[in-house]
Amino acid sequence: MKKHWIYTSSIIILLAAVVYGCSNTRQTIEFRGICIDDANGEQGLYNPGRGFRLEVAVDVKEQKENPTEELIHLSGKYAADSVSLAQSYFYLTYLVGQELAPEHFQTMQQYFDELQKQGKKAVLRFAYEKDFAGRAPIGPTLEQALSHLGQLKPFLEKNKDLILAVQAGVIGAWGEWHSSVHGLENSKEAMIAVLEKLLAVIPQDKQVQVRVPDFKNLLKDKPELYKRLSFHDDFIVIRPDKWDGDMHEGTANFNQIVNESPYLVVDGELPWGFWSAGADPDSPSAGWIIDGMQVARRLFLQHFTSLSIIHNYKEQHANRRFDENNPPEYSMVVWKKTFINEDTLRKYRMPASNGYFTKKNGEQVERNVFDYIRDHLGYRIELQKLDIPAKLHSGKENLLKLELVNRGFATVFGKHPVYYVLIDPEGNVTELPIEANPEDWQPFQPGDSTHTPLLHMVEGNISLPDEYPSGTYKLGLWIPDGGKDLKYNARYAIRCANGNTTWWVSGDNQYGVNLLTSIEVE
Repeated sequence: MKKHWIYTSSIIILLAAVVYGCSNTRQTIEFRGICIDDANGEQGLYNPGRGFRLEVAVDVKEQKENPTEELIHLSGKYAADSVSLAQSYFYLTYLVGQELAPEHFQTMQQYFDELQKQGKKAVLRFAYEKDFAGRAPIGPTLEQALSHLGQLKPFLEKNKDLILAVQAGVIGAWGEWHSSVHGLENSKEAMIAVLEKLLAVIPQDKQVQVRVPDFKNLLKDKPELYKRLSFHDDFIVIRPDKWDGDMHEGTANFNQIVNESPYLVVDGELPWGFWSAGADPDSPSAGWIIDGMQVARRLFLQHFTSLSIIHNYKEQHANRRFDENNPPEYSMVVWKKTFINEDTLRKYRMPASNGYFTKKNGEQVERNVFDYIRDHLGYRIELQKLDIPAKLHSGKENLLKLELVNRGFATVFGKHPVYYVLIDPEGNVTELPIEANPEDWQPFQPGDSTHTPLLHMVEGNISLPDEYPSGTYKLGLWIPDGGKDLKYNARYAIRCANGNTTWWVSGDNQYGVNLLTSIEVE
């Protein structure tokens, strides 16, 4: 009897497993990257909070009539370059000695409203002096600058969802921490005071970018503040130069940025093309092109999220206007003529998106350096594989497992909740939240000298209501912005870099969804 009971129990368990397996069969869907001959395969993939950025200046007092004019103009000029960011200078030049008044906040708010309309975010900088000491008409004392920063706190809180990062600014010519009217850059106490005030008035989840590591190191003994300081390199030239802030490869500054940047929003720009590639008499080293492949390598090693599209590309200076048909040979124009392949990237252990150097039939192709930098600045989320039930069942938990790789130079910054969604034939959306944090999607393990891509998993059970209507649905991945005013704005949702998924936008532009497959619900 005892042996028979064990045998019976075993049969019952075995039958239960078979029944469970039959009624809960699963399917695996594999994804590939974007090939050059996919639809728009040679175009940039627009994504929020990453990539090329504009440079826009607004004099808060003098431009109150039309503070968005330059932003609108430049957005049109660079529309083909997938620009989702604008370095935004607010000059307080002629407000020295005055308090900021309601009309000044209104001017700045008009600008931010236009940013949101365009689906962009700001790399924000407040500054006063538009030229070197001796040529700048006016500059603030430390007390005047700190007073203005204190007034700005409510404004910054109101617009925090549209701010990617804040640059230190405030001190000196163009807010670059040199050549100030009152010599603030010569006082360690003044520089510390500005940094601490900025960190106090901006939202706590935002970072302040400084020009060189020496400025960040001023707060080395205050770790909670130190970790919120990042970098913006305003002079990327690769080879050593007296203006590069001692940040070329092999220096302590270079290595500090490499080590700390995986967790920081890093920005930068080349010098002006008329200065480096042209014949500007003030340039000590005019007539040279900045090497595109070496720039790409540096952007990768230092986890750059953004780079200026304004510098060394389509510039207009003096009486010479940019001619699309006959552009000057500035560095980025040369990058468009400089071709690389997968072997080039493998040499430097740099990311190569699946299919990036092939056609859909597997034929190998080359890509140019400009496009490679455009496509890999910041994050580039490439889905790998989806493991799901053959059918979803209402009233039950359904396990979904999605694997992805970040092929970009940096991780995602800012709050981005993650959802699976079901879309019915009429376009109605059911949101199914899942536990995942895109800020954890590092391209490779920080400190790993092999730069081996990390595989990330979006896994969890989703439950449908008992009476959920049966039928065929589209299953999608939705990664919106976490801001309360941006969540239901498709321009701020993250789009994955896959050639065999579809980007679906709802009719009211509330949802931007990566469609993964169709699935039955019963």
